[in-house]
Amino acid sequence: MTRRELALLLPLLALYVAAWGFFPERPDDEASYVVLAQRLTEGSYVTGSDDAILDADPASPDLWFGPGLPALLAPLVAVDAPLSVMRLTSVFVLFGAVLLMYVLARERWGPRLGLVAAYALGLYVPLLGLLSNLHSEVLAVLFVVVGMLGLARYLGRGGPAWLALGGVGLAGLALTRVAYGWVLTVALVLLVVWWLVRRSSPAGRAAAVFALALAFCVPWLAYTYSKTDRLFVWGNSGSLSLYWMASPFDGDLGDWHQAHLVFTDPDLRPHRPFFESLRGLDLAEQNTEIEREALGNIADHPGAYAENVVANISRMLFNSPYSRTQQQTNDVFYAVPNALLLGAVVLCALVLLPRRRRLPPETGVFALLAATAFALHALVSAYPRMLAPIVPLVVWLTLLAVVEAGLLRQGGVGPGTPRPSRTS
Repeated sequence: MTRRELALLLPLLALYVAAWGFFPERPDDEASYVVLAQRLTEGSYVTGSDDAILDADPASPDLWFGPGLPALLAPLVAVDAPLSVMRLTSVFVLFGAVLLMYVLARERWGPRLGLVAAYALGLYVPLLGLLSNLHSEVLAVLFVVVGMLGLARYLGRGGPAWLALGGVGLAGLALTRVAYGWVLTVALVLLVVWWLVRRSSPAGRAAAVFALALAFCVPWLAYTYSKTDRLFVWGNSGSLSLYWMASPFDGDLGDWHQAHLVFTDPDLRPHRPFFESLRGLDLAEQNTEIEREALGNIADHPGAYAENVVANISRMLFNSPYSRTQQQTNDVFYAVPNALLLGAVVLCALVLLPRRRRLPPETGVFALLAATAFALHALVSAYPRMLAPIVPLVVWLTLLAVVEAGLLRQGGVGPGTPRPSRTS
């Protein structure tokens, strides 16, 4: 990247610094990330608290979060950096994702459309609200773009370096947002089926990248096994998230609540007997019982679960509805950009599906990853910020659709210039 190209993107860095200082503090999971980073500096991660799920202590539940963001913060924690400095890492992580998005799009469409892609990602407004506090989604966005770059170059050129880059990016995504461990697993299965049915070379190569990413995650899975005695545990947040989504009680719309609030919030009183039954069980047993109860509720009340899934999709996109909560003033903050995002997805479907046989080889893989991530997040309690890692994929696909529809011309690609490789 030249100095001129970097200078054209620096306004985004300035915007991120301003957002870091402007948006209010909303700690959310921040305290937990700092505690986990501190543990890493001490050579540990999980303390094994048996009351983790029922406790309001931000240090637990210990396997709730992947090690990605705590690992990034650990060097700063080790030197006693102030919290404001730790939060500033999000600014540079997001700017790094924008730079890589520019590189990825520039290679496909030229520098002018590279800037369009970089600014489309960089100006996705909900990302700005994540910069004033520590959120794993910002780091996840960076890892998604790293994975996209590795995938695109490996599918187009081959070579172990690009295979490794794609694997590292996707592994980092799964270790930062543990739900993506399941996303990668499901996507890998679908890619293998795609390859077996179509004998598609891009599908086979993409499957190799996803398999390598999962292989990189084996140490984490071995660690979770040592703490839970269960195989293939990415984290322990899924059971509780599924429980709230499966709630059949009147007034519940599937949004997430801290378990300890069941004992104080009168609206959650119907859940109290079940959570009382968890006392005395260790963490792994609590999660097993929560998962069993959730699956039982889904089997007994499929209609209620389906309604909660619809409400959950609306929450991811528009930050509404929530159980027993009126519309919030910041809903427009999510509704407008996500309405544009939804429109972009519709455009992609209308333009790209009829042309699917002649699109760049990474197109189907990116679409599969985005669709799988969205579908799996729809099944458990989710928030709008959980859309963030999907946004780079939608931006790339949308730019491809705009180019294919003839609404924008590729810079540096014209008559007589070989077109990029296509799917087989």
